[in-house]
Amino acid sequence: MNPHPFARPVNAILLTLLVGSAAGISAAQTQSNPPKFEVADIKPCPPDTPEPPGQRAGMVRYTFPGGRFEAHATTVEFLLEWSYDLLPTQHSRGPAWLDRDRFDVIAKAPGNATDDEMKLMVQTLLADRFHLKLHRETREAPVLTLRLGKTPPKLFPPKEGEKHSLQIIPKKDEEQKIVSYHVVATRFSFAQLNRTFARQIGRVIVNETGLDGDYDYTLDFTPDENRPNPLDPSLWISALQYQLGLTVVAQKGPVDFLVIDNVEKPDAN
Repeated sequence: MNPHPFARPVNAILLTLLVGSAAGISAAQTQSNPPKFEVADIKPCPPDTPEPPGQRAGMVRYTFPGGRFEAHATTVEFLLEWSYDLLPTQHSRGPAWLDRDRFDVIAKAPGNATDDEMKLMVQTLLADRFHLKLHRETREAPVLTLRLGKTPPKLFPPKEGEKHSLQIIPKKDEEQKIVSYHVVATRFSFAQLNRTFARQIGRVIVNETGLDGDYDYTLDFTPDENRPNPLDPSLWISALQYQLGLTVVAQKGPVDFLVIDNVEKPDAN
């Protein structure tokens, strides 16, 4: 895991995140008329092109208003994880180039497609241009299960006119070193927050709270002597327990797993 996936010289990061529905796995491959981009351009990047900041942590933005999709210096492996809402542990390994070779993918969706619609279009793109074939399995793996605590959770109904967003705001000391993070969730579902931080923790997070709507809430990730890194996953767990009032249980449970049956380098544009 990248120990500093957010360590960039910015005051606030507004994120489009790895969110979606696990129930949507394999949707594009099972529909008779799967959604497609109107046009899509795929160009290989030069060898040794560096990984974009934040990609390993899942903190990248690929979708833009007007149906624009732009993924720069991405790998096919990460596009697979982004479009199917997977952790790296939720799919089989492919050929060596799958997580090594990088591509610029620029595409245009019909109309003003939503993020979820563009995820399905990327699934179709992977099938059409990279000849990706998959099958789905259910496997037992370590998970974190979230449940309601003894007191009501500290979540608030969104205000009228608020827009859906998640801001992660770094706080710096006098030497401009990041010492903590303040998270502001606006009209943001609890399930989406779970999927966002699942990538940091490396486990699927099972939401048994029954909290399915959108809420406003804040979290603070502040290090201590035992956890000096402000992005230590245990700080996120502590924030859920003591700041939101939830119960977190580590256990094993069934998770979705995709097996890569075939994948090839892309056809020419």
